[in-house]
Amino acid sequence: MKKIFLVLLIFYSGALFSLETVRVKNAELPDLYLYNGSRLDVMPYDGVIVYVSGTANKRVKLDIKATGAIYLTQGARIENLRAKHSIIRLDRYGEGQFEIGFSLLGENKVSGQYKKQIKYEIEYLN
Repeated sequence: MKKIFLVLLIFYSGALFSLETVRVKNAELPDLYLYNGSRLDVMPYDGVIVYVSGTANKRVKLDIKATGAIYLTQGARIENLRAKHSIIRLDRYGEGQFEIGFSLLGENKVSGQYKKQIKYEIEYLN
């Protein structure tokens, strides 16, 4: 009986202290018109927002792993992908958010994969 209790305790404690992405709010870009050589800077508060949940009052770090050229659509390349604050402290409810901004550069001749996932990693800091 004690072994079953210990296993359940370990299972539930791992779920209590896990760090997870709750949801991602995509950037809203109304009236988007880019031409060859044009640039549009999307500020972090208008950009992508990643909502995370975990242990209350813990510090969390976001690492964005963007490799190679990333295209929003054909003719619009994403550059300078960055978080407003790459390290945040979760609130007393264990919730927090990362605000990510970027620049869009208009290109006339585009080659390569148009849709590519942007990988990111979220982890606790000691």
